[in-house]
Amino acid sequence: MAYPKFIITQDGNLRLGMVTLHRHLMEHGDVCLGGGYWKVNHHAMRVELSGASSDYGKPQWHRIDKVYLPRGYEGYTFTWLINGKQHPLTEMLPVEFR
Repeated sequence: MAYPKFIITQDGNLRLGMVTLHRHLMEHGDVCLGGGYWKVNHHAMRVELSGASSDYGKPQWHRIDKVYLPRGYEGYTFTWLINGKQHPLTEMLPVEFR
């Protein structure tokens, strides 16, 4: 069964998808630095990220310099769940849509 999962690559690409396993989001040559789950709150224009990948563990945000977000969500705020509260990724790293 497919679930809304994401990964972050060594190049800072955040990849979202409805997949069975996090590894199904990988492309040739990728090195995965963790992942988790995502949920879109269209009313708040927010993409909420949380959890950890059973394949790759929690996202290693500290290992990247910039996060590249999917252009289809431009205008949305991406957040990461820390201690039960959503924090914008822009508080952690520079972000760019592409």
